[in-house]
Amino acid sequence: MEKTQHIVILAAGDFPTHEEPLRALREADFVVCCDSAYGEWKVESGKRKEEKPFVVIGDGDSLSESDKVSLGARWLQVDEQDYNDLHKAMAYATSQFTVHNSQFTILGATGRREDHTLGNISYLVTFAEEHPGADIEMLTDYGRLRAMTGSRTYASFPYQQVSIVSMTPDLPFSAEGLKWPLDGFRARRWWQATLNEALGTEFSLRTEGWLVVFQTYNPKIPSASV
Repeated sequence: MEKTQHIVILAAGDFPTHEEPLRALREADFVVCCDSAYGEWKVESGKRKEEKPFVVIGDGDSLSESDKVSLGARWLQVDEQDYNDLHKAMAYATSQFTVHNSQFTILGATGRREDHTLGNISYLVTFAEEHPGADIEMLTDYGRLRAMTGSRTYASFPYQQVSIVSMTPDLPFSAEGLKWPLDGFRARRWWQATLNEALGTEFSLRTEGWLVVFQTYNPKIPSASV
């Protein structure tokens, strides 16, 4: 059986501190690093004396000339400005590793500037549209995000916090297995289907549009009554 390649795309938001994204970074087969994130990636990989294969990609305005020289062929300059560095990194990753046997994990895509955070999260839908069938997720210090259309069942656990953001608000979606079930719901604002909760070991979503689904790593256990 062909081995699944785990590709990490490291963006330039807050560098991860939670064990889940840090484990993904440690276990990655290849790292595509946005140029603005290279400084922190260099420090982190240096701590572990890591020799993991990687490239750095971007327009180069965040890299020193000495870094560009030391990186050599691992530095990939892309000057076009229609897309941000995260999109450039994903485009490179999917051009080098086949979608059917690769897992793409995005780290460092949130935090710092809120406009970058919102843009990067919405890119999950763009990536899913551009690379049908690709296994793409975004990990933060609090949970994981995925984009979906059609029908999908997610592994879960009781009291897991689940938020759903509709990226096509005119199209309805339905959910089963959540504390507050949704049937043909139209979320015309991003907040309207957030802060839900899983009841058991899985929940299901169905839509003709696009959803971004957030799941926490840890359950929110209710406080015991006094």
